[in-house]
Formats: sequence, C-alpha cells, structure tokens
Amino acid sequence: MSLIARFRSLGLLTAILGVGVLPAAAQQRDQVVYWPLVTDGREYIRVTYPQQAGPLLVLADTEVAIEVRRAPVSYWPITREYLADIARSTGIGGAELEILQGSEPARTLPREPYVVWHPEGIGAGPAELVRGDAAVVLYEEYVQKARASAEEVQRYQKLVAHHHAALEGWLRLAGERRGENMPDPPPPLNLTPPVPFRAYATVPAEGFVASLPAGNYALRLRSSDGRIVPGSERELVSFAALDRAFGYVIRREDRWTQPLASFAPNDIIYTTGAADLFLEPVPVAEYQAARITRLFRPQSVEVSDLSTKVWVPLPEGNVEQFASELLLWNGDRRLASLPRSGFRVTQVAGASRGYTIEHFKARPDASLEPDFSAMRVEADARVTRVSLAGGDGVVLRGSERHIRTVAPPAGPLLFLPAMLPLAIGAAVRVGSARRKRRRERAPEL
Repeated sequence: MSLIARFRSLGLLTAILGVGVLPAAAQQRDQVVYWPLVTDGREYIRVTYPQQAGPLLVLADTEVAIEVRRAPVSYWPITREYLADIARSTGIGGAELEILQGSEPARTLPREPYVVWHPEGIGAGPAELVRGDAAVVLYEEYVQKARASAEEVQRYQKLVAHHHAALEGWLRLAGERRGENMPDPPPPLNLTPPVPFRAYATVPAEGFVASLPAGNYALRLRSSDGRIVPGSERELVSFAALDRAFGYVIRREDRWTQPLASFAPNDIIYTTGAADLFLEPVPVAEYQAARITRLFRPQSVEVSDLSTKVWVPLPEGNVEQFASELLLWNGDRRLASLPRSGFRVTQVAGASRGYTIEHFKARPDASLEPDFSAMRVEADARVTRVSLAGGDGVVLRGSERHIRTVAPPAGPLLFLPAMLPLAIGAAVRVGSARRKRRRERAPEL
C-alpha cells in the first residue's frame, strides 16, 4: 500500500471514529436512571430506563422492585439506544418514591428488602419476588438448606470414594494372592443418592416494591428536604393481557426435537398424517405487541404499532388446574378423549429414526423424569379438530384448533431444485458443442 493510500485509510478511520464514537463519549451526562426489576410471569430481569427510554413498562398485578440511581448515559449509534453505565452509578440516598395516578393524592413507597426466589432452580420454573421481613427469613432458610444439602452430598461422595478405594484394594490383593487366603470383599454400598437442592434465592437487596393494577402512573423522587429530585419525574404504564386462551406445543413423532407452537386460537394445525402428534397444552395471553416486546427492551423499535397484537405463553403451572383431557373430533362427532401423560424418548440402535417415544412409567426408587408431557394423537385417528375440556367436561374457551391433513410432495419431486443447475449446465454444454460443429463444417472463405 502506498503512503498516500495509508494516509487516506487513516483519515477515513479518523472520520469514522470522530463521527461515531467521540460524540457518543462526549455526550455522556449524569442523569437519574430508573432500574426496575420486572417480570413477564416467568423470570425477573433488570431493565435500565434513562430519560430517553420513555415510560416504564410493567406487567399489571405483578411484584416489581424499582431502584433509582444516578448514572452516566451515552448514545450508542450501533443499536440506536441510550445506555446507562450502572457500574459507575451511585445511589440516591434519603429519597422516597412517589406514585401518582390521575387526580389521586401521591402514594409514597418505602424502601424494603426483597429477594428473587427460584423454587425449582434458575430457568426451571416461574420466579417469585418476596418482599419485606419474609424475604430476609426466606433467604436465611435457603442458606441453611443449601448448606445442609451440600454437606449431605459431600458425605455421600466421601462414602462412595472410600467404598471404591476399598474395592480396588481388595481387587489388587486378589491379583497378588491369586485367590488364596482372601478376605471377604467389601459389602455392597446400599445408599440412596441425596436429592439435589435446586432452589435458589438472590442476596437480599433494598428497593421500592410495588404491584400496580393496569393503568397509567407518574413516578417521582422526593428528597429528605421535601423537594422533588430534578430529572426524576417519569411515566409508568402498567398493562394487562387483552385476552386469555390455551395454546399448544406440537411435537411430531419423527421430529420431536423440533416442536412447533400454536398459540393463537385461530391457528390451523397442518399434518401429513404420516406420524403421531404430541400436543402439550399451554396457557397463553394476548398482549399489545409493542408493550410486551419492550417489557425487557424498552428502546426496541421492532414493533411500534399499538394495534399489533401477539399471543405469548404463560407459566405452565396453571394448565393442570383447568385442562384435564384433550377431545378429538371428526366434524361434530366426538371420537375420543385423551389424558395428559408423560413420555420418555429411548434411543434404539438400528431403528429408522434412532429412537422410540413411549409412555413414561415412574418408579418409586428411580429419579428419572419424563422428557415431556402431552396428549398423543395417533397418525390414523382421522381428527379434524381438537379442544381441551375441564374437569366438568366443558370445552375451554380458546382451546379449539382445526387440523388439516395435507399430502406430502412426491419423493422424486424433492430433487428437482437440485437438478436444475445440472440441467442448465448440460444445456450450455450441448449448445457449445453444436456451435463448434457448425464452425468446423462451414467452408473456409
């Protein structure tokens, strides 16, 4: 590269850095940043709200913990977001959070301890936010149970290690003495492995904890001297589900690792009728897409139209309380009703798919669990629609789905797209050969 070209490249890089990065760093300004811990009904996530992020969004009637800090904020042009540097933030001590709605008087929220409780482990089930004195007690009990479980696991591992060492020593002795004058082998170790302790609780923290009905609110901080903290006034929108129904997670027998979702009540389930279907009921709720999308990403621009709606799954713990069986229909004729069962996938050597899906049979002395729970619809059942029924036999609203059987494409036709480039190449070669023969036959002038 010539010297002039290097200077041009350096100048272009300087221009990019000067326009893109330096102004973003220069625009860093300290401001009041809201840092709520919000939930979608399954998990709790921290979300930063600088002034440019717009109104705070929370799910109605769910516990949320709001922390307020003063942090530097800068614009990041790559994602088009205003980012708050929480690592360099400082708390605003002595201030109280006030919530206002319409003409009602302001309501003051005190600071109180809270923990996020995962009773089934992180990512294994819905998380809960526990507040007040109950949070401190819960955390202390959690620490005691976690330590006791860890000590029990250590004791079990030591016993197993000692037994293995004794057994190895006996085997070595047997090899040396060749079976003569041998002591009795170590007795078998009849121990049941301890049940793993999966629950988890976060370290208690302090914040403003609230559960708000659906509506529009205003937030502000009031300092110890009675004045409103400058830059602390914000809007908050608490939104609720527009509708509720039941959806399905659908697994085909030949593609059980690739489940499909049918959350909207007007969805149609298509099948080729060549494999069994496993339908797992899931409670779902309809939300405004712009709000549920921005719940965890308030500066997202993916959906901006408030008229756009979306169905999302809810925690699965509620479906057992409502749905007891799956009804199979052919037109208006009811064919059968299927209970929800556990299924286990077993690998089989030499099988066409490499596995089989069978009903899970629980054993009292085993720790195995089903791979999934669903209702199995046989491939030849000739079902045109399905629905869920409650304990009283009444069809649950929003659970009906129509099933349409479509013919799969013929096997040879699947290879037509792959043959197209070969056909084009062959045509080009034939044309070139013909033109070459014509030139050879043409009389020389």
